[in-house]
Amino acid sequence: REMHDKAIAGLPEDWDHEYFGDVLVLEHNQKKWAKRLGFQFKPPKGWTSIPLKTDEGWLVAKYLSDKSYFYTDKDIGYTMEHKPELLVIAFRRDTPKKKKKVTREEDKLDGLDVIKVTIRNPYKDYEDFLDRTYQGGGWFVDKKKEFKLNGLEVTRYDIKVEKLARSGPKRITTWIYHTVDIDFAMQIEVLETEYKKLSKVLDRSFKSFTEIERNGNILPTNDGAVSSITFYTRKKLSTGSPKERRTVRMKSQREMHDKAIAGLPEDWDHEYFGDVLVLEHNQKKWAKRLGEHLELVLDYIEKEFDYIGKGEYARAPVVRVCDTEEEAAAFERGVVSGTSGGAVWIYPGSEIVTYKDDGGFIGYEVEDVNRRLFYLWLAERDEDLLSALPEWISIGIYEYVGGARRDGRKLEFRVDQSDWDNARLNLAQGKATPLRDLVRFTREEFQSDSAGASAESYWAHRAEATMLVRFLLEKDSKRCKVAKDLLERYITTLAEVLDEVKEKENASWANEKEPQTEEEEEALAKSRAERWRAREKELMEATYERVFGDWTDKDWASFEKAYHDWLK
Repeated sequence: REMHDKAIAGLPEDWDHEYFGDVLVLEHNQKKWAKRLGFQFKPPKGWTSIPLKTDEGWLVAKYLSDKSYFYTDKDIGYTMEHKPELLVIAFRRDTPKKKKKVTREEDKLDGLDVIKVTIRNPYKDYEDFLDRTYQGGGWFVDKKKEFKLNGLEVTRYDIKVEKLARSGPKRITTWIYHTVDIDFAMQIEVLETEYKKLSKVLDRSFKSFTEIERNGNILPTNDGAVSSITFYTRKKLSTGSPKERRTVRMKSQREMHDKAIAGLPEDWDHEYFGDVLVLEHNQKKWAKRLGEHLELVLDYIEKEFDYIGKGEYARAPVVRVCDTEEEAAAFERGVVSGTSGGAVWIYPGSEIVTYKDDGGFIGYEVEDVNRRLFYLWLAERDEDLLSALPEWISIGIYEYVGGARRDGRKLEFRVDQSDWDNARLNLAQGKATPLRDLVRFTREEFQSDSAGASAESYWAHRAEATMLVRFLLEKDSKRCKVAKDLLERYITTLAEVLDEVKEKENASWANEKEPQTEEEEEALAKSRAERWRAREKELMEATYERVFGDWTDKDWASFEKAYHDWLK
């Protein structure tokens, strides 16, 4: 009792304790997984707990060092920064040792037809995990040793990573603790040059691992299913009323948000801004400013582009505001969800990870978050259109939305002065691309000139597209008869043409064999991508004819004059 009382009395404020029988367990930000999975350990002092992705299937803990270490490449004289990282990966003993399998099945969700996609891609063992995480080689096992610790069989790996070390040669030390039904692999990655200095600190964490009584489900990797994604096709969305479809989407949004909140470490917080859920770590003031801004940006997107997937409900995303750039990078890094190697994701994710960069509110991070918010919204409203938008529109809209900044209860749309200057210079020098050509460019043509691929041509076209879409989105275009509502007419026409093409496409693909292995899935994806590239010109021309087919030379001249006068 005295020993236990003394241990409890000496706990810092952010630690907690609980008895399991007569065993006293002290824990730091690990209450949830320690009880559920039946283990505990003490991370290195000062290391930060990193939240896990909501769809994570294998990773059960992640920590990032509070200190940075540096490596200077003597050949190029470049110094690189690295923060040591700790992962705990759990491998079910009963997970099927098979290759990735993708299954699709029709199902019902709240009375509506849906398609459920399940990707099963279990790791065979820890070395298989290394192969996928450090794809392309570059690592080798330096030493391997087996021993016992705290009643558990343990396998220790000492691994060197050289070829793929983007921040210098690394040393990975991993201890695998073999319990009855789970192998827990605790992996710590450090710079090779710092390993000797840190080895004693790391060993203390490795030796602190103990098994405790489990009181929850084993792992989210049940039956070897790494990810189970429910998504809706445009065809399926045509069933039921808009109100019913909205109900299903809102329910899915609530579940997604609840799961994100439930997975937060104790030193994280959350707040809603409209429908946008913002999670934050030590950045309450910045997260509030960003959340209020994103609420306004999402309102703008909903109103300005309401004609895209009209009437469909787009689920509001989760925005995760990390304390530092390193923490954000650590959250994105080390994806061990088992989906590498050609998995096809239907949506680009529903979580935006960011941090406060040196540029603050006018910096690149806010710009990038704006763009990703629009990308996610468009994917929800019309997934087909997302992939079919021509370069001039997608680049133009992303740049315009990226420049949005909240000013009171209004948005200002900042312009990249270099785009404006380049577009003006091309016009003054007589090099401006005729608008009737710019709006017909395929992706390949957008990046080329008459002599072939050209970086100079791409950036010139990019500046022109950025300024043209800005003109079409702003009030100045409303004074030109042919330019008024042109962007909306083009996008809605493209969606109509795309539906017709997809209807033919679906009929031709109906007899294709569903892929059952990774190789079959990759081959099918490659085949469909090639078909899309072959049809792109046809799709662009069909849209062009419907939108501009009845335009006269006078209409084109009027359009160009209105745009060029605005540009000057």
